[in-house]
Parts: sequence; C-alpha cells; structure tokens
Amino acid sequence: LRNTFERYWREFVQRRDGEREWDAYTPYEWRNVGAFVRLGWRGRAWEAADWFMADRAPPPWNQWAEVVTPTPREPFFLGDLPHAWVASDFVRSALDMFAHVRESDDSIVLAAGVPAAWFEQGFGLRGLHAPGGRLSYSLRAGEGALVLEVDEGLELPEGGLVLPWPWRDRVPGATTIDGHAASWEGGELRIRALPARVEIASALPAG
Repeated sequence: LRNTFERYWREFVQRRDGEREWDAYTPYEWRNVGAFVRLGWRGRAWEAADWFMADRAPPPWNQWAEVVTPTPREPFFLGDLPHAWVASDFVRSALDMFAHVRESDDSIVLAAGVPAAWFEQGFGLRGLHAPGGRLSYSLRAGEGALVLEVDEGLELPEGGLVLPWPWRDRVPGATTIDGHAASWEGGELRIRALPARVEIASALPAG
C-alpha cells in the first residue's frame, strides 16, 4: 500500500516540476490528499492540495473541470464543468486535513493534514459533523506554549481524539490535559474526555 502511494508521489512530483510530459489528468486525484493525511504525510498532502488548487477552472469560481491539461487555452475535452464528483473529493480531503476517523484504533485524528506553520499561527474549526456529534476545536500558540481547546458536543469513540505532533525536527515539551500531566506515544497525544484543554510547552530540538 505504501509503495503504491510512494509511486504516485514520485510521478506527481515529476508532473508538477516539469520532469514528465503529460497531456491531461482528472482532479479526482484530490482523493489522494486524504490518503496522504492518513499515511502521515502532512507535507505531501499540503503540496498536492496547493498544486490542485491552481487548476481550478476558472480559479475565481472555486471549481474543477473533469479534465485538466497543461495547455488550457487550446481546445480539449474538459468533461463536466463544474464537476460534482471532483468537488466531493476536494471537500472530503479538505475536511480530512482537520479531522478524520481512524478505524484501526477507533479514534478521530485531529489536524493531521494541517501545515506545521499553522500551529504557530493558530487555527480551528467549529461544528464539524463527525461520528458521535459535532467537533469544534481551536489551537493557538502563545506565551511559550501551544494550547489546544476542544469543546463539548461530541461523544468520543473508544480510542478518543488523537493529535499527531506536526514537526519532525522538534519534540513536544511538557504537556498537560486539563492540568494533568500527559504523555506522547509514537508522536501522538490521546484525549479521552471532553471538554479538554491541552497545553504543550515550547517544542525542543529533536535529539
């Protein structure tokens, strides 16, 4: 499975960077962004999303045709425009970046596709439909710590909520959940009750 998506990524990069000739692709490939999120490829998910966004037709309309070519000013078959199937792939993958269900441990994973830089700027979502209710959370940086606040309104799955650590070159500092010390396991922090306030001390260089 991993090798399949590694091959896709190599071919995607070659197409994006002009190292591979191509005459058309279908933006159904948006669904691979969600796959990257699930594989833990945060950076790749965002790079792919950024490239696909440039192929909206036309960009101000925030929609995609069924077919994209590198020469859009030349006559070609573009299929349906707008294309609802492509739109559904976009919406699903965009939401996956902020929260997705992980069946392997019956959990909901938070912000696995959000760029690491956003963790320093702050972001959040409100009222996302999820199994068990509505999910609302915010994350912001300030006073030497990252603060994650998750609201009530969601019945947690058995595995709770999971926050993956966004940086590879840093490790999290001292962490608390509702004032109680909490531990990271395998680069993830697990939350088992709501509402919750998570405070993560300034990240330290890895190693």
